[in-house]
Amino acid sequence: MLVKGVKQGRWTDKFISRIQFKDDIVISSPDVSLVELGPDVEFVLLATDGLWDYIKSSEAVAFVRDQLRQHGDVQLACEALGQKALDQRSQDNISIVIADLGRTNWKALPDERPNLFLELSQAVATVGVVSIGIWVSSFLGLQ
Repeated sequence: MLVKGVKQGRWTDKFISRIQFKDDIVISSPDVSLVELGPDVEFVLLATDGLWDYIKSSEAVAFVRDQLRQHGDVQLACEALGQKALDQRSQDNISIVIADLGRTNWKALPDERPNLFLELSQAVATVGVVSIGIWVSSFLGLQ
């Protein structure tokens, strides 16, 4: 592996002469977590840090749900999610597994569209609160 890296120009002979591996590079003892899944869990999404370093978990879940709603194919959803991470400049390896638990009829789900009324009302409320804050601070500053 190290000699191949020298041939590919990734590092120098001097660098590898200083490297002393004490143990195996890859460990065979995995980290294991036991999680009880509720009846509302639609799928399980497992991925390497090449994905998680560039995409938030909530964003990945929404993306996968949208993909499955469109075509119901977990393989296509994995590929699209991996491409999304690559599009965000991920340089790490990306491995993704989606296990559809078969509890959801993806084609029957309505499209999740943004609620424009809710977003507009939140924007107006934010502007209102900021305006009141500016007015109060200017009023207190004058006295």
